[in-house]
Amino acid sequence: MNRLFVTIVMYERSWQEASASPLLEKAVKNQQIQLLVYDNSPQSHDEPFFQHPLVTYFHDPANPGLSKAYNKGFKSASSGDFDLLLLLDQDTELTKAYLNFLMTETIGTEIGAVVPLIYSGTTQVSPVLADRYINRNLAYPAIGEQKQRIMAINSGTAVTLAAIKKIGGFNDAFPLDFLDHWLFLRLHQEGFRFLIANQKLNHDLSVMHYKTMTRERYEQILTSESKFYRDFDKEKKKEHEKQLFFRTIKQALSPKMCRFSRRTWKEYLSFRKDHL
Repeated sequence: MNRLFVTIVMYERSWQEASASPLLEKAVKNQQIQLLVYDNSPQSHDEPFFQHPLVTYFHDPANPGLSKAYNKGFKSASSGDFDLLLLLDQDTELTKAYLNFLMTETIGTEIGAVVPLIYSGTTQVSPVLADRYINRNLAYPAIGEQKQRIMAINSGTAVTLAAIKKIGGFNDAFPLDFLDHWLFLRLHQEGFRFLIANQKLNHDLSVMHYKTMTRERYEQILTSESKFYRDFDKEKKKEHEKQLFFRTIKQALSPKMCRFSRRTWKEYLSFRKDHL
């Protein structure tokens, strides 16, 4: 039986609005998990459930993103006898089947992370193969233990405590965007394998749509993206440079995306200059 520590990150939502809250409450009351609720909202939330001895509620109005929340969860899990740290956010629908899988599946020491199949609507968005540049032409790993390099979104991923210790925790240089890319690159570099679970979870990615995205949010994504390829996944720098160039053209021709084209072009020129 694997001991499971869960960290869920909230932002401007009540606990009841979190997709996973009913299942997490039941698991806590059955003493199956320990839970950290990391709330990045401007105002704190007071819920009777947060008083449970297996629950820690932490309010951080500075809204530092994900890495600090995950590191706090890692620190808490490290002080106990836990095997896995399950990462969640408020938009992922957790299932009882996946939770049971994490608690009962035999996980060898070669495994760095357990990854479910994440869908947004009818489209699988995670995990994907990462031995190539990740764009719209996605390729998916097979179910089961995988040695190939993959990338999966943070939410729904269960990382072994041994693997997190090996990579030194979560990188605060990626407080929000591309933390998942960094995490799976580092796990692969350290020789860990990945267990792809035949478990489907739904995740709402609507906040990432260009139609609703602010310029400030796009700036954050663009900066982290370039940092990742510039400083970490250096083999794909040339491919990223091309991607920025063609993204600029696509955005300029689209009524929904044209407001971002100037910023993307500026990033392309800066990224290209760094590698001349």
